[in-house]
Amino acid sequence: MSKLHLVFGGRVLDPQGLEFEDLKAIDFVGVFPDLASATDAWRSASQKTIDDAEMKYVVVHLHRLLEPDAL
Repeated sequence: MSKLHLVFGGRVLDPQGLEFEDLKAIDFVGVFPDLASATDAWRSASQKTIDDAEMKYVVVHLHRLLEPDAL
């Protein structure tokens, strides 16, 4: 199984947290087959909004959610 990673982002209530303001406005960047390509996509999306402290993009390790016992 691929080690799938999801990259998404949006406006957060607190720049140090992960509570998104509007879940309907989440920007889904994509699902990636490995951490390297997910990190590249995260970096690209993050750099587009670098001057906006309330915009945050994250990488979610989907493979850890799909197979939690594999750790």
